[in-house]
Amino acid sequence: MKLLGRTIIAALGLISLNTAAKGANQFNYFGIALQNNSYDNLNFAPKIETAQLSPLAYNDSSSETGNRVFSGYQFNRHIAVEVGLASFGKANFTVVEEQTNSTGKTIYTTIQEGNFQTLAADIRAVGTYPINDSFYLKAQVGLLAWDNEFSFLVDEDEGLAVQKTSDTGISLLTGFGIAYGFNSSVAISLDYENTKIAKITTQGLSVSLLMRF
Repeated sequence: MKLLGRTIIAALGLISLNTAAKGANQFNYFGIALQNNSYDNLNFAPKIETAQLSPLAYNDSSSETGNRVFSGYQFNRHIAVEVGLASFGKANFTVVEEQTNSTGKTIYTTIQEGNFQTLAADIRAVGTYPINDSFYLKAQVGLLAWDNEFSFLVDEDEGLAVQKTSDTGISLLTGFGIAYGFNSSVAISLDYENTKIAKITTQGLSVSLLMRF
């Protein structure tokens, strides 16, 4: 964790330096991304048959939207280094009780709820291959340092309860995508990424806005 943190700081220092002689393919850039994250085999109730909770209703989601900000340095036409901070989409579950009041109105009361939420920092090498003057392909590989909190449902003597675990780690991150440059200063990209967070395979599909400076 310390090694990755030092590497990110060093990369940020490199990116912030003003290069004395920048060519058309050598520049700094900044970006923001909206990403949809999905989590494979994420189980919020590992020891409970949720279908048997009736009349309570159990609902969960394993795909949610997050965001990322990043900065990079393009060394040449084909290679860049990039660092970023991300808030992954927060998967969640709820256990809801449905009741009807004296006026006949249906009232929904949340009995229990929990999340799978992650904050992360990353450093990655990005390879680019121009198709023409506007489109280019991307491939990337890097390291993701993550801090995760996982809340899940358990059945105790007193009834349903939520337990929480926290974990940190570093995972390999890979991805590929395609980008379109509107001009020499602004581009958008569509990227697919894959990694593991707390032993859960995590996939992301993101749309990014990149600005050269």
